[in-house]
Amino acid sequence: MSHHTAIIVGGGPAGLALAVVLGGWHPYYRGSEVFSARYPQLAEYLAPRQDTLLGLDFQELVRTGVAPADLFRLLHHPRQKFEELAQVAMEFRQGETLDYLLLSQEQVGGLWNKAPRNLLTLSPGQWMEFAFYPLAQYAEEQDLALDVNELICKTDLIEYYHWVPSRFGQEEHIHTGEKVTRIEPHERGFLLTSLELETRCTRQYTCKYLIYAAGQRCQLRRLGVEGEELPLVTSRYDRPEDFPGHRVMVVGGGRSADWAATELHDAGRQVSYVMRQSRELHWQLIGDSRHGLPYYARIASILEHGSPRMEALYRTRVKRIGRDGRVWLSTGGEERVVQVDHLIKEIGGIADYSLFTGFPAALQLEEKYDNYRFQVHQVRTHPHNYESIDIPNLYAGGYLAAGIGLVVIAMHGTTYAIAGDLLQKEGRITPGS
Repeated sequence: MSHHTAIIVGGGPAGLALAVVLGGWHPYYRGSEVFSARYPQLAEYLAPRQDTLLGLDFQELVRTGVAPADLFRLLHHPRQKFEELAQVAMEFRQGETLDYLLLSQEQVGGLWNKAPRNLLTLSPGQWMEFAFYPLAQYAEEQDLALDVNELICKTDLIEYYHWVPSRFGQEEHIHTGEKVTRIEPHERGFLLTSLELETRCTRQYTCKYLIYAAGQRCQLRRLGVEGEELPLVTSRYDRPEDFPGHRVMVVGGGRSADWAATELHDAGRQVSYVMRQSRELHWQLIGDSRHGLPYYARIASILEHGSPRMEALYRTRVKRIGRDGRVWLSTGGEERVVQVDHLIKEIGGIADYSLFTGFPAALQLEEKYDNYRFQVHQVRTHPHNYESIDIPNLYAGGYLAAGIGLVVIAMHGTTYAIAGDLLQKEGRITPGS
């Protein structure tokens, strides 16, 4: 059993960003013309600072009405469109490090590792980047032709995330292929039990501070019906070539399911698209997205023109899946049977808080959702440092912190307040300096 000052659970954008900052890469205010012009009061507040922004008095900041995640978002993205590196109003220098370990059951990058191969993200590439490593800088270093203001393809994005640990010298602190199975209280803070997925060996660690950044899809949802474990059923869509049969059923209704259904249709498959939601709700998402996202313009065209190779089945539930490929459905109280070669579940996942056991108080959760089928139960936290109000020294990273918006530019917004709080508590940085 090894002990660390801090352990991060989760290697997605939230956990990975925090790893680099705890690993010594600290933000400093440098200002920019666009930041000063748009946010003069913040510029005036930050201008006298010579030391790292991790030493800010975050409680005072919140009292003035500025959430830490919002402050660092504005410093990083003072305008939505990227024009030059000089517009970013902070720079990063190497400073005090903290003894930490990051545990992730997959490679860094989180759910983006399992996103469809050809998927376009929902946002311009530069909204998906880390402030300490702008995508434009990465593209220049790697000699890549990337327009950071365009939607970025999953393959380009995941390669960027995979490069970060070695680029910033954090590889020895990151353990991938390790699934945390239990988190308990311990005299030294927290006791974590994990399973090494390749060897099936069990490991244990203790830490003083724990950052839980496992993401909103660390536990995939299930249909809960007979036949769900059959070989013809999968919970991951990558590319059409993985589904050689002609008849494919996609079960979902959110963005990932829309992508799968559209790409499979255009690859010549016969697609049955099963959704529990109403047609009106689905078309609200399509209407909101079709003018900004090319694949939404495409699915709108397919459905509006009534393609014979895609049937959208609204208010429909899967009741049973047969070994012979028959799927029993219930649509508006009426049953029907559809014959398929493959069934793809794109029904999302949930944040897994069942790992926490033995603590005096249960975590208080708040349901958060947006109009784009994104939902997560967030941990109630103190607004200045994203520390749980129920379990001291437990921090919620990224989307799991209550009050964090569900937009991509908020996915690692908790990084700096958490890192600053830990470094201040450990006496590495003078609070309010």
